Amino acid sequence: MALDVVKKISEIEKQGEELIKEAQRRANDILKNAKDEAENIKQRAQDSAEVYYKEVIEKFEKEAKNQIEPMIDDAERKKQEITNIPKDKMERAVNMVIERIVNSYGNS
Repeated sequence: MALDVVKKISEIEKQGEELIKEAQRRANDILKNAKDEAENIKQRAQDSAEVYYKEVIEKFEKEAKNQIEPMIDDAERKKQEITNIPKDKMERAVNMVIERIVNSYGNS
């Protein structure tokens, strides 16, 4: 009878060890799944942040372009006005400048 009790205790200890091992395996699986899920959440958050960042940059680039285009158009128009000055007006302006320079140095 004592031998039966010892065998029974030994079996119960083995069962207990198996239960502990199974619990450790399950805990490790749960931990691994939690880490994997956390990594997935982190990756989705990074992806989402990147998409948002690109959208914000695009929005501000469009706004900047919309503000700058009228200035560029105006500068281009003024440039065309200057380059399209009739030749006779340009000659008169050059002659006026030369005349002022000559008169100011000629009277010194």
